[in-house]
Amino acid sequence: MAMPIRRVLAAVLIVFVVAATAIAEEAKGAQSTYIVHLATGHPALTLSASRGGRNGALLGRVLQLPRDLQVPRPRLIYSYAHAATGIAARLTPAQAAHVAAQPGVLSVHRDEARQLHTTHTPAFLRLSQTAGLLPAAAGAYGTASDVIVGVLDTGIYPIGRSSFAPAIALGPTPSSFSGGCVSAGAFNASAYCNTKLVGAKFFYKGYEAGLGHPIDETKESKSPLDTEGHGTHTASTAAGSAVPNAGLFDYARGQAVGMAPGARIAAYKICWSSGCYDSDILAAFDEGRR
Repeated sequence: MAMPIRRVLAAVLIVFVVAATAIAEEAKGAQSTYIVHLATGHPALTLSASRGGRNGALLGRVLQLPRDLQVPRPRLIYSYAHAATGIAARLTPAQAAHVAAQPGVLSVHRDEARQLHTTHTPAFLRLSQTAGLLPAAAGAYGTASDVIVGVLDTGIYPIGRSSFAPAIALGPTPSSFSGGCVSAGAFNASAYCNTKLVGAKFFYKGYEAGLGHPIDETKESKSPLDTEGHGTHTASTAAGSAVPNAGLFDYARGQAVGMAPGARIAAYKICWSSGCYDSDILAAFDEGRR
């Protein structure tokens, strides 16, 4: 028996409504991570994961989102208070555009993934081996030891690396440094950190938000440990301790030393296999400025 015409029309109408709803949702746009630079005193700066920052409705209210832009609910990723004042949040393009026009919002930038580049030699920086900054840094275990070089990269691999061993001349970590090392995964802070490597942390929330799922810890170490090699290289180039008789497969043996061997190192892992996200970079800067 043929389906009655009313049932056919009803079915067509349902399909039309579902399709229209899907198109409307698509028009709103999927959420991405945005970095929102805020004026001092903006109420969103008081939010954190422990103060309701994960409550999308509350975040939507302090960002002054109208009712038609409150779905999907925004989600807080980071709150910044030292290197900058602002937040990183998951927003749709329409939500981000509305927030950018509100009082107290200085700028809104979509989170981007940056890619690693190779390191260059002191010659690229036109530093002289005989005068200026390079010999001053190489011979200074006094004032230079008060300097802490923050390295934002793929982390650090200090296991069996003399570049990160403390020199006898290094005293205790400067009291002005409020950072430290965290143990996670394969990184044992108590075993790997010392008066040379004084900081080791990792920032991944922006990366995971960009991926759309948690880090696959069978492929990447969700810890400060460097599994790429780039961060370890740059950290040793910047402030590595002197390593005698160093070479590459027995070639070009000699002393390898960083440009400021008397300085300490704080390694912040912000780069992962798919790149380095702005929101994680800014979070590491914020941590380094504490």
